[in-house]
Amino acid sequence: MCRSYFVGLVFIITALVISYFIFQPNKQALPPDVNIPTAVDDMFDHIILAEQEHDNFSITQTQQACTQIQQCKKHAALFARYLSFKEAIAELQNSLNGLSLSEQLKEMLTVQSQYFNDDEIALLFDDDNQWQRYTIAKLEINQDRHINDELKQQLLANLEGALPEHLTQALKPSKQLNALNNELEQALISQDYNQLAGEFGDAAATRLITLQQQRLQWQSLNLQLVTQIDQLNKQYTGQQAQHMITALLDEHLTTNQKRRFLAINP
Repeated sequence: MCRSYFVGLVFIITALVISYFIFQPNKQALPPDVNIPTAVDDMFDHIILAEQEHDNFSITQTQQACTQIQQCKKHAALFARYLSFKEAIAELQNSLNGLSLSEQLKEMLTVQSQYFNDDEIALLFDDDNQWQRYTIAKLEINQDRHINDELKQQLLANLEGALPEHLTQALKPSKQLNALNNELEQALISQDYNQLAGEFGDAAATRLITLQQQRLQWQSLNLQLVTQIDQLNKQYTGQQAQHMITALLDEHLTTNQKRRFLAINP
C-alpha cells in the first residue's frame, strides 16, 4: 500500500475521532438510504434523529418507526424505555445547572438505573459510562487536597491506564496528527482545498477543512477557558473557586464538551 494512501487513511480517521468527541451534540440525522447501524444504541439514536427531521415529530410516531425496522422491532420495549429516558434527561438538564460536572454525571448515571437493568445499561451506555466514571474519578483526584501532586499524577496515570485501549487512544488524537505527512498536515493547516481534494476527493476535502476550522475554534476556546480558570483560582479559593469554574464551563460548554475539556485538562 502506498505511503500517501496510508497517511490519508490515518488523516481521515483522526479527523473523525476529533469530530466525534468534540462536536457530537451537533451531529445530524443520517439520510434514509444509509444502512441502519447494527449496534443497538447507535440504531436507537439513528431512528430518533431521523424522526426528528420530520415536522410532525412525536414519540408515538418514533415508536412506530422502530417497529418498521426489523433490527429495532425485536427491541421495541427497550426502545420505548429509551425514549422515556431521553425525555427524563432533557427535563433533568435544567435542574443540573449550577451543580459541578461530577455531580451532574452522577445524577445522569442514577437516572439510567431508574430505566434500565445492568445488562441493558451495558448494552446502551458502556463507552459513555466508562468516560463518565473516568471523568468523575479524575475530578475527585484533582480536587483532593490531602494528596500531593506527585501522588495525584500517579493516580491519574493509573486511572487512564485502566481505560480500554480504544478510549485511551481517543484521549490522544494529537499523537496521530503528529504522525501525518508534513506536506499534507500543512495543507490542512493552510486549508488548501485543491491539494486536499487531489489526495482525498472533493467531499472529503470539504469535510476535512470544516473539521480543521472546528478544531481551531475548539483549541482557541480551550485556551481561553484554561486562562480564565487560572485567574479564578488565583482570585478565589475552595468551594467558591469551584462554583465559579463550574458556572464558567456551564456557560460555554455542552455536557459532552465539558467532559472532553476536563479529560484533557487535569
